[in-house]
Amino acid sequence: MKILFLDTSPIRRGAQVFITELSDYLSRNGHETFRLYLYTFDKSAAKLPIRSQDLELNFESKSLFEKVPTIQPMLLAQIIHHIRVISPDVILLNGSRTLKYGTAAKQFLPKNIKWVSRIIDNPEFWNSGKFTHWYYKNLIIPQLDATVGVSKASLNSMISHYNFTKPSQVIHRAFDPDKFKNAPSREAARRDLSLGESDEVLLFLGNLTAQKRPDRFIAIIQKLLETRPNLKALLVGDGDLGAEIRSLISSSNPQILFFGYQEDVSPYLAAADLLVLTSDTEGLPGVVLEAGYFGVPTVAAEVGGIRECLIDGETGILIPDRTVERFVGAIDVLLSDPSTRQLMGKRAKELVLKNFKIEEVAEKYLSFFRELK
Repeated sequence: MKILFLDTSPIRRGAQVFITELSDYLSRNGHETFRLYLYTFDKSAAKLPIRSQDLELNFESKSLFEKVPTIQPMLLAQIIHHIRVISPDVILLNGSRTLKYGTAAKQFLPKNIKWVSRIIDNPEFWNSGKFTHWYYKNLIIPQLDATVGVSKASLNSMISHYNFTKPSQVIHRAFDPDKFKNAPSREAARRDLSLGESDEVLLFLGNLTAQKRPDRFIAIIQKLLETRPNLKALLVGDGDLGAEIRSLISSSNPQILFFGYQEDVSPYLAAADLLVLTSDTEGLPGVVLEAGYFGVPTVAAEVGGIRECLIDGETGILIPDRTVERFVGAIDVLLSDPSTRQLMGKRAKELVLKNFKIEEVAEKYLSFFRELK
């Protein structure tokens, strides 16, 4: 099967990392895959690997055309040209603006191509405005042939928000554990990061954007430091709020360590006692799966499809109201009880290895695509 993945930019973020791993896995197993990226890569971020068959169109994401008329004509023309050259069987639109460009390009391309959206988060959160809701519900979503939701919560939100009635399926994300085959041990990771064995290490791993709420993470750490002098917080990632967060850290406490974007996140996962997920919205967060693979339980805001990859009280703890106080209480309990924390980590790893295998997820995509033909 020949599959084209249309994506925004080759930035090292969860949604893009998964598409990279999925397309690479499919290529290794006899399928032709291509990745087509729309926008210029932000050089301050970490970049995903680009294969010889992949293409970067390098248009500006902040162009005025993105607002009026909402489509850059030259970008659309380039997309159409490359799709004609590749002539794929299926095009998977990896969320965000790929949906509007994909469905616009569809009007000028052969009818036998199947166009599938991948819903990576909660459409009701992202498209709550009257105009954007109308625009997507009436002009974009009806053009899709099918959709995949990364979680039941994401898919249900998409179906209800847009009255979507075409073929749909939940296919959880996964990751290829081979990428961690050279991961350091806990002891080596802590040594390399200048952390002591007695340090209580909390990890924030993700984009520094408004929906991820890194400000909430810092507030949690500041409160915990009042009673836990051995606490160390690792903040790994960057984004729109990067400068603001760095300023908050520099004026607060040296026990909050900022590392920015990292191509290899395994040392931070290996060194952590707990992952802390403070987001206001999520689809199915891959970072929870990666932490689980390292035997690290998660304390997470109860949002999106988090219950589909975290069992409350068994592989981590969910915080329904997302308050700093509830996060602090849950983290305090787990840091004070290493045996419970380690048991949760063991169960988290078992859950990930059993239910989130890249080979099974890849086969689900292929089966779904075949059903559309």
